[in-house]
Amino acid sequence: MTSPDPRTNAPVVATITAAGAARTRWQVLVIGAGPAGAAAALRLAAAGARVLLIDRGGMPRWKVCGCCLSVAAVDELRLLGCGTGDDSRLPFDALPLDSVSVAHGGRSAVLPLPGGGVVSRDILDAGLVRAAIAAGCHWLPQAHVASIDEGEAGAQEVAATLSVRTPASAAMTSHRIAADRIVLATGLADHVRIAVSDRTIVAPASEDGRHVAAENRIGLGATLPADAAELPFGQLVMAVGREGYCGIVRLEDGRLDVAAAVSRESLGRNADPARVVAAIVAEAVGRSSLPMPTTATLTAAAFRATPPLTRSAPLVSGATGRILRCGDAAGYVEPFTGEGIGWALASGRLVAEALRDDEPAAGAPLRSPAAAAARYRESHRRRFAAVHARCRRVALALRRPGVVMAAVQAARVAPWAARRLMPAVIGAGPTGGRR
Repeated sequence: MTSPDPRTNAPVVATITAAGAARTRWQVLVIGAGPAGAAAALRLAAAGARVLLIDRGGMPRWKVCGCCLSVAAVDELRLLGCGTGDDSRLPFDALPLDSVSVAHGGRSAVLPLPGGGVVSRDILDAGLVRAAIAAGCHWLPQAHVASIDEGEAGAQEVAATLSVRTPASAAMTSHRIAADRIVLATGLADHVRIAVSDRTIVAPASEDGRHVAAENRIGLGATLPADAAELPFGQLVMAVGREGYCGIVRLEDGRLDVAAAVSRESLGRNADPARVVAAIVAEAVGRSSLPMPTTATLTAAAFRATPPLTRSAPLVSGATGRILRCGDAAGYVEPFTGEGIGWALASGRLVAEALRDDEPAAGAPLRSPAAAAARYRESHRRRFAAVHARCRRVALALRRPGVVMAAVQAARVAPWAARRLMPAVIGAGPTGGRR
């Protein structure tokens, strides 16, 4: 399969109505059409399952994200069939990411970052949804899921109740969508209610096993016009300050993507997130010659925020094991190293591989709920336990100014050592950390 045309910015139109979706018994309903949900839907549809992919928004859409593709993310996209067949070009015509400049305390070090790329989330997410549709998946945008009803332990299906506003009417309509399995790829803001045997669990309630890490940071993001700085294509700048860090990179259309992780305390002291980001950049860059946006430009930007970044949640919910989470909804660790998109794509692959039966019976391409849940838990642990532990260590180190300053100084004095260390920090081995 070739990659959908990455240059189009046209809306991805629905392939089915809500009423039509309600009349169909789906084998898999995927809720959330980010990279994790779209990757899972694409793989399952390509394997012959009846899959419905829904999202509360439309495509294309902007997201708070650093927009960087790690080596592992590029690997995953090529495994999905989203490559061009030419290894010299990145999937979705992403721009090559050549280097990262880490700035702290007015000093900076430039390190090579080969093999990765940069692509805006509106192009990436919409392209993945188009690829899923091409694989046979149905797509229903602007569908908000109010709740999921798993039923009793012996139930053979799960059902989601969703509300949809049709383009021709301002009125909301409610529909019940039944499926053999539901995959929740609802991101950090996982707020879907799950009713199990008359007991309702509302995320992120602690009784469902979700956990938000102490001293968590909040994600902030904005885009700036192309002339906001002279930052060249292919260079990522990471500005590390006492209250968090901020990454700035140029997108394929020339705009600058700004993504930051900041302490909740700094936002509490200053209600304007733009000023928090501007202060981090000013502190980190100082009087260096890095081509960064001015304080005035950053404070004028419109930033959006995410829920707390580092969190965990059950991979499998409910009494029957028919509800599985993937992507950020399954767990997330503050990724200074820019691995978030790669994690999402890998998680979508793992949940699809767990659900899909290697030797399916006619018309039943899915594993039993118990077998799928066990396989998913184990494969997810193998893929992410060490990776998330590494990123937790990096996140803790970034909270210690002395450690960051020493690392930047060491990279300036001995760049050869930093070049050898960088793959270990970001998990960019020969296979990009894919397992």
